[in-house]
This record gives sequence, structure tokens and C-alpha cells, in this order.
Amino acid sequence: MSEELICLCCGQPFKPSCHKTRQKYCSRECCIKYNNAKRYYTVPVDTCPECGGHIEQTGERGRFRRFCSDRCRVVYHGKKAQERKRNIKRPPQICPNCGKEFTMDWGMSANRRFCCDDCRIEWWKEYHRSNPKEQSSERNCICCGKEFRADNWHGGDYCSRECYLQMMAEARENVTCGWCGEEFSALKSQNRQYCSTHCYTAARHQPKRQKAAHRIFYSNPDEWRELLKTDMKDFGEPTKRGRRVFLVCGETNMNVGIDGLVNIIRYRLNFNPYDGSVYAFCDSTGTNLEYIEWDGAGFCITKRRAQSGSYPWPPMDAGLTIEITEKEFDFLRTKSIVPVGKKRKPKKRGRPKKGSAKKPENR
Repeated sequence: MSEELICLCCGQPFKPSCHKTRQKYCSRECCIKYNNAKRYYTVPVDTCPECGGHIEQTGERGRFRRFCSDRCRVVYHGKKAQERKRNIKRPPQICPNCGKEFTMDWGMSANRRFCCDDCRIEWWKEYHRSNPKEQSSERNCICCGKEFRADNWHGGDYCSRECYLQMMAEARENVTCGWCGEEFSALKSQNRQYCSTHCYTAARHQPKRQKAAHRIFYSNPDEWRELLKTDMKDFGEPTKRGRRVFLVCGETNMNVGIDGLVNIIRYRLNFNPYDGSVYAFCDSTGTNLEYIEWDGAGFCITKRRAQSGSYPWPPMDAGLTIEITEKEFDFLRTKSIVPVGKKRKPKKRGRPKKGSAKKPENR
């Protein structure tokens, strides 16, 4: 019996069909696969050169996979690029102070002229001694009155940075923004009224009567109820029929219909939908209302959409309710309705009819 050999490509044992010292692969496919990989790369087949992990080849036509992932490929080529860069030697340079020849490392700047910091400091000191600056005119500091030369401090009219900051602090004032009410610091010479461009634009385009300015602003349900009662003191007399009204908190889909709303009242809220109470629902935008009630013979559903703005709805989780009176509910339905002015008559277009044009007066 012939001795079994191990394939160099797939690693599976096989029986050689010819002399065992010449056959190295179990099949022609393994031979082509191994030699194609060896032709391009100098690493073992199916082994990642970066992490050393096993590579699963797809077996499809195309280039042989060399790396197990894109990350290994990027890291491997990055290291090779760094090695090629460091193998390139920079040309030697001569220090202008001590005349010593030195070679810069790749961590140094390409514009380095001196071999060390001591040579750089010594060379610049000698340069300033041999090339003194021209004497500039002296001037007085507008803050402290001290005389100074203009080349000592580049602040213009100030002798030091401290005098400049002191004058800037005295030239500023605290101003309250005319739109958002926040306090900010500004120069007195600017006469600013707003803290930012956003506030300036909002105040500039503010209408004479701000829409929905009488909204109910709230932070919790109890505060919401108190604000509702405070705002409706002068709303009018209560209705004759007193019905219980339940506001269903959260967002409700307005496409469920009567059966869907009745199921929400019965199974989610655990209320009896036939008790004659009014159950009000609101959508996600806050602009559409639906309220349903049982009148003894059937369910009456009413839909209402805000003309502008949105209805103030209590901020609570879905499935919770808040009970209010019918008077409060009537007041709530009018909170986001803004009256519309009189409509202008449209202008007539086209040619005027014959005989309609006014004749010029005889003078």
C-alpha cells in the first residue's frame, strides 16, 4: 500500500497517484490555488500576515484573499509604509552656530536648522546684538499714563496686556436681551439690545399679536389643572347639563374609528363607555381632537382641528386620564383658535366691459 501524504494547500491526507516525492497536492485545484497565492505573496496560504489567523477562501474566481479582514489589511500596509519611510535617510545638515554636522530624525521638523536648543538660543542672541532694532517713538499709555516704546508691546495704545484688559472691562456693560430676557455682556459703544442674531431676527419678525400667546404652559398635571382654572375665571356661565369629561393622556391614532376608541376606553382605561361621559383624545401633533360620548341610543364622535397652533394637552404617559368639568373642556377647545381678519375682495382681472370705463369730465 502506498503511504498517505498531506496536501500543502488544504491539509487533507491523500494517496499519491505517482511517486510520493514528487506529488504534493491532492488535486489539480489545490495545486493551482497554492501556486497562485505563492506567486503574489511570500506568506503561507490561508494565514493572515497581520494577526496570523486562518483565512476562509470563497473558492470563487478572482484574486486570492490575503487578509482575514479589512482592518488587518489597513494596519499591515500602514506598518509597511512607515518602514519604507524610516528606511529613507535624510541628508545631513550643518549647524550654523557650532558647525557640527547632524542628521535629523523623522520625529524632528523638516525646517530644523540647529543641532540643539542651546545653539539656537545662542545664535539668535548674537544676531540681535549685531542687528539692533531702530529706536521707536515713545508714547503714553491711555490707561495708566506710563511712557513705553511701541516695539515692547504690540497693543497699540497700551503699555501692557493688563492695561488693555482693564480698559476692555470698563468699556463693557451687562445688558438684558429684549427677546429672551437673558443677561449678557457687550461693549457700551455697540448699544446692543439682543444677545444673539437668532433673538434679533425673532424680535424683528414678531407679529403685532403673537399667535397662541395665551397658551397654557405646564410642567406637571397638577400645575396644568390650576392654570386651566385660573385662565377660565371670566370664560362665561357653566352649561345646564353637567357631564364628566376625561382627557386621555398621550398620543392616540386618529384612524382607529369608533370601535377602536370604544376598545381603548373599555380595555386600556378600564372605564364603561356607556356611562354618558365624554372621552377626549389628541393626536401626536396636538392639532386634532376627537371626543366620543354615549347619548343613550348610540355613540356620537366629534372631530376638531386647530386653526393655528396646537391644543395644550397634559404631558403624561399613554393610558392615564385627567378628569375636568364640561366648562373647562369648552374653554380648552378655544385655547388655540386664533380669529381671522376680514377677507379682502379679490381684484377683477381682464379687460373692462364696454361702457364701464369712466368718461373724462369736460372742463
